[in-house]
Amino acid sequence: MDAQTPHGLETVRDFVNTVEIDKAGDPLAGDDTLPQWCEQTGLCRNAGPAGLANLRRFREALRGVLEANAGDGNLAERWRAVEPFAQRARYGMAITPAGVPVLEPRGSGAEAAVAAILALVYDAIARGTWSRLKACRKRSCRWAFFDRSKNGSGAWCSMRVCGNREKAQRRREREKSHELP
Repeated sequence: MDAQTPHGLETVRDFVNTVEIDKAGDPLAGDDTLPQWCEQTGLCRNAGPAGLANLRRFREALRGVLEANAGDGNLAERWRAVEPFAQRARYGMAITPAGVPVLEPRGSGAEAAVAAILALVYDAIARGTWSRLKACRKRSCRWAFFDRSKNGSGAWCSMRVCGNREKAQRRREREKSHELP
């Protein structure tokens, strides 16, 4: 766990990052670490092929919201893509040993994983930390990251890697447009 990422958001970030866009091509094709993530977290141990396909669609809808958090796309539109998953999620109320009510995901396999992740998202929104979970603006990356910048304006998963590459590409494009024929 990243000590600077608020509790719960590291699970959401790790879920979204079960595919490397620049290496996998189609994020829905299954060339990812989603089955391993399901086993390691215990959230969806027995998710079969249909469940994994549903989780991949959910992951990409959620990535769209993270892209909007980074300023790329319409946030309301991106949330609408998550809505069908939210409508199917089931919850119960549980009381912790400390006497605090919490949402408890219901169901099994992929259904339970979607509900658990949406509960984490809901908690992060309530705590005011959700908007800092973003997807890298570099189209070939789109890696989920927690924006630790003071003003919350982070755009790239890593300034040293994606940020520098994007800035260098823009500089080359500007120089090219200023070249004389």
